[in-house]
Amino acid sequence: MREKEPNTKVIFVRHGITDFPKDRLYCDDVDDPALNKQGLQQAQKAADLLSDIHVDAIYASPMKRTIMTADAIANKIKLPVQTNPALKERPFGIWDGLYFDAIEREFPDDYRTWKKNPATYVPQGGESIFDLLDRVKNALYEIMSRHNGQTVVIVSHVGPIRVLVSQSMSMPIEKYRQLTIDYGSLTRIDYGKRQNNLIYLNRYWL
Repeated sequence: MREKEPNTKVIFVRHGITDFPKDRLYCDDVDDPALNKQGLQQAQKAADLLSDIHVDAIYASPMKRTIMTADAIANKIKLPVQTNPALKERPFGIWDGLYFDAIEREFPDDYRTWKKNPATYVPQGGESIFDLLDRVKNALYEIMSRHNGQTVVIVSHVGPIRVLVSQSMSMPIEKYRQLTIDYGSLTRIDYGKRQNNLIYLNRYWL
């Protein structure tokens, strides 16, 4: 009988919500908002969902909102948080920190192109979703090489999680926005040598 190959289980956790305006692009090199009260509750509920699971390591983007979410999990399952800057959100270059109405007003042609082709248009100094995928995929593979056959929690942002799930499930990366990844939600993929299995998507405590 063929011995079943061990899977590496990766549980992606999106950080909890902050008070950062939803109609403004994050600028992680300038703004680093903390979780608000609801975000702290979401982080705790994510930790509760993981409390009965054996986890071997926790990794997180180095932003305050991801660290606070990871800390809630770490405190629950008694593991240290290891940060990795490659898990950060996608930068938008000259648009970073702007409100969407300001982008539409100041960059009307570019804005229309972006709305029409969000996967291919890249603002000056920004990162395409393909660049984002390369960055976070390399980080993921490095983490999995350290924890082959183990269970790892990765606390990150909506963009990185969406593109990693899309790539892992052989979805066209251009369709990444069709994946719903809510604040504080868990998504698990078991990575094998021959195939990957999506165990659950966007799970959270109701």
